[in-house]
Amino acid sequence: MLEAIEKLLALQDRDQRLRTLRLELQGLPGEITSKQKLIADSALRLEAARSRAKAIEVEKKTLEVEANSKREQINRYKGQQLQTRKNEEYTALSHEIANAEKLISSIEDKEIVLMEEAESLAPQITAAEKTCTEEKARYEGQIALLREKEINLKARIEDLEKNRLVMLAGIDEDLLETYQRLFDTKNARAVVAVDHDICGGCHMKITAQTSLALRSGKEITSCPQCGRILHLPA
Repeated sequence: MLEAIEKLLALQDRDQRLRTLRLELQGLPGEITSKQKLIADSALRLEAARSRAKAIEVEKKTLEVEANSKREQINRYKGQQLQTRKNEEYTALSHEIANAEKLISSIEDKEIVLMEEAESLAPQITAAEKTCTEEKARYEGQIALLREKEINLKARIEDLEKNRLVMLAGIDEDLLETYQRLFDTKNARAVVAVDHDICGGCHMKITAQTSLALRSGKEITSCPQCGRILHLPA
């Protein structure tokens, strides 16, 4: 095997590892954001339950004030009934009292519904608080591991990049340029093996002339179909 091919194969192996690590590193911010969103969603669910509980208390107080206002009206109407001597006025006041009492009954029904909802919310809030605390701890732990992984990946990539610079020594610049172009455009497989005259990259049969040139081992040989640099398996 040509020395240049051996160097390119070693370089390709290094570049493929670098590519894998870089892709893994690129995916980490999305994973971290996803975990952060899960924490935020859990907190929002808890806050929604707490907000509803507060809203119920406000509604109950509003209804209580409204009911007390109607009771005061009833007391006034009854006082006016005691003072009037007119049947029509007495009857009208009785009608107003009946309407006020219906409104109070309706308000009390609403208060009962709100009280029942508040009672059902209490255990939900407790459960949501527990879940929120547990999920926050779990996802923050996962985020910490992801950040640690990010640091380790960056360090590993930096080491490989430094080592790659050393590996470039002695490789012809034109050959290196061809290799890099193929690596970038051929799914990180610039140098491929030929098995039974079949290119390991495009899986097409190479020509007899290409096969002879490859087996002579005197020059860099490329696949006539895909352009990849060819070598015979060891």
